[in-house]
Amino acid sequence: MTLVIALEAKDGIIMAGDTRGTIGDPRGLTAISDVHKKIFELTRFCGIGISGSSELGTALLDGIQKKLSDSKVVFVGEAMSQTRLHVRAIYNDWFSQFPIDKRPVLLLTIAGCDKIEERRVPKIYLLNSQLDYAPMLFDKGICMIGIPQYATYLANRYYDRSMSKENVAALAEFLIAETASQDPKVGGPISIAIISPANGYRELDEKELAQIRQRNDAQRESMKRFFAGG
Repeated sequence: MTLVIALEAKDGIIMAGDTRGTIGDPRGLTAISDVHKKIFELTRFCGIGISGSSELGTALLDGIQKKLSDSKVVFVGEAMSQTRLHVRAIYNDWFSQFPIDKRPVLLLTIAGCDKIEERRVPKIYLLNSQLDYAPMLFDKGICMIGIPQYATYLANRYYDRSMSKENVAALAEFLIAETASQDPKVGGPISIAIISPANGYRELDEKELAQIRQRNDAQRESMKRFFAGG
């Protein structure tokens, strides 16, 4: 399974995802593998997160990236539109013999910046195969796909779109790590990317990720001491 998150900050957008894949019926015993990358650069100012049939999504990704590169698309609105047309056409070709609700489930979160006059405006979209990839715009600054229950609860308590991108990145790590502590279908190393209006898409390196983990672990310990009365 999966948890992929897109969160708007006051100065950019954060995308984050776990790396766990499961094999088998999730209602019973499953095998796990923590090597599944789920967030990717789509264009300079746009990222994409994959949930559902990750292998199918990864197979489609190369074609999507090439199409956008050839057409010189960089901003999120046009990237979403062309991605939708591309994956919808392929799905209708590969799975034409199946009704929509019987096709492999694929969800694509596409987040980044649009250029409106001279401004770079953050936007987050979701494309869902079960809705024939009708574009959905998340105008509250937050989108989660996969297993979002625990993360949604925590985000409702702690998230504010006026937060800086550094603080939102720490929150994204916290949301995924806390979900992984409760649901074994989410887990493995966490990937985080920052999409800034000025510099575009950048994935955090292991040193930066380790610093975020250490900061969050320290906050957890501080909270334990607070409730313990010390």
